[in-house]
Amino acid sequence: MPSLWEMPVPGGVVDRRRLHGLLASWLDSDHRADRKAWSWKATNKGIEIGVLDDGAVGRLLAGAGRGLRQVAAVAWSEVAGGSRGAWAVEFVSPVTFRRGNRLLPWPSPSAVLGSLRADWRRFAAPHAGDLEVDLALDPVVVTDVRGASEVERFVLHERPDAAGERVPVRVTVGGFRGRVTYAVEDPGLRDAVGKLLAIAPYAGVGAHTTRGFGGVRLHPGR
Repeated sequence: MPSLWEMPVPGGVVDRRRLHGLLASWLDSDHRADRKAWSWKATNKGIEIGVLDDGAVGRLLAGAGRGLRQVAAVAWSEVAGGSRGAWAVEFVSPVTFRRGNRLLPWPSPSAVLGSLRADWRRFAAPHAGDLEVDLALDPVVVTDVRGASEVERFVLHERPDAAGERVPVRVTVGGFRGRVTYAVEDPGLRDAVGKLLAIAPYAGVGAHTTRGFGGVRLHPGR
């Protein structure tokens, strides 16, 4: 069951590496898994943690204790696609997509929906069935873009240098922050596309979602 949880951050300072380490120690049952069952994004009150798996919720509650507050939840069988043909996706933290050794900022329909489709197949399909969306046919278009690209360097992890001293490994991320409206003309695809986008606030989008990138809020499009 997808759920969202609000957690205060002492001092209000969001440190990507520290928060990733803390949350991973609570939530990761398999540190090498390709798809993680959680993501987080910064808010004006701390962070909001999205969880896609009930087992991960139990680990989160055990780790965080009383400082945690649930703000949303929906059963997989009740994730609504709706009949509308447009959705405004607000990227509240920079969204980035991995291509080879690069991290790129453009939230194209295929990149966004491909990320969400992978999460749906991993976490939702056993409960609610798979969704048929052939991204090779380019069924979704962008009708409006409001935002800008950002470049950020952050510490990914540490590794020993030639002298055996642990040194930080920094990564440069190109990300997009803002709002993009996506539309689909084919009525037969609206439900499936809507369901994929509906899980974006819980799953996050793109790369490094467990480090606070790709945080999303979803709004009706025009």
